[in-house]
Amino acid sequence: MAYLTLLYQPLEDMGKRVADLQQAFVGLERAYSLLDEDPDVVERPNARPLAHARGAVGFRGVWFGYQPGVSVLEDVSFELAPGSFVGIAGTTGAGKTTLVSLLTRFYDPDAGRIEIDGVDLRDYRIADLRNQFAIVLQEPVLFSTTIAENIAYGRPGAGEEDLVSAARAANAHDFIAALPDGYRTQVGQRGMLLSGGERQRISLARAFLKDAPILIMDEPTSAVDFATEEAIIDAADRLAKGRTTLLITHRQNVQLRCERILRVERGRVAEGKPAAPSGIV
Repeated sequence: MAYLTLLYQPLEDMGKRVADLQQAFVGLERAYSLLDEDPDVVERPNARPLAHARGAVGFRGVWFGYQPGVSVLEDVSFELAPGSFVGIAGTTGAGKTTLVSLLTRFYDPDAGRIEIDGVDLRDYRIADLRNQFAIVLQEPVLFSTTIAENIAYGRPGAGEEDLVSAARAANAHDFIAALPDGYRTQVGQRGMLLSGGERQRISLARAFLKDAPILIMDEPTSAVDFATEEAIIDAADRLAKGRTTLLITHRQNVQLRCERILRVERGRVAEGKPAAPSGIV
């Protein structure tokens, strides 16, 4: 009986090890399945490098659909000069986000071409191309780590002075400094320990730190109160200076800050003017 008791523990350990191995194999299978996926866009063999774009953008007869025979964008053509501040407006599902997804080459157009500085996006190295963009989303993507590390994601290896300078420019430094752990504060899963406005300003600080020539903002003020919206837009105005900026927004008071408005409706893009909010003539 004593020998049987001694044998029980090793057998139990072996059973646990087998279960752990099975879980590991499942994880490996999923990882290899992801690695074996064919990419949506393919880099050309002799793609050219792109260190720092001037920021000129051109859409020329662009057609695109997520499914064959169903077009989301139809014959889209427009040009943006370097440093332009352009609003993109339209109803939900009109194709606003699709437009900027094509610009960042998450997808390739079915027909036509998209250019940066007069060169087809498909001629650039993908990593170099995407490094030309700073993106501020409606729902900021924050990682479960410190505020400092989340800001530094915009430029890995940046020094503390650079992080603080970017946070000041984004109107984020004051609330960060008031936290018990300051820039070492943990933000929690997806930044849930911070308010929506605080998460958005950290996302803006990340964009300031990256200092990319083209800025894309997708509804950055859609889920904040009026006071926070003013702080975010004030920071966004500073961030847009000297950069080609595309701002997706349905807020009329925000559209009034743009030099041009591109209206996306039923897959078509046309020049438009922001409608004045009530009380503004």
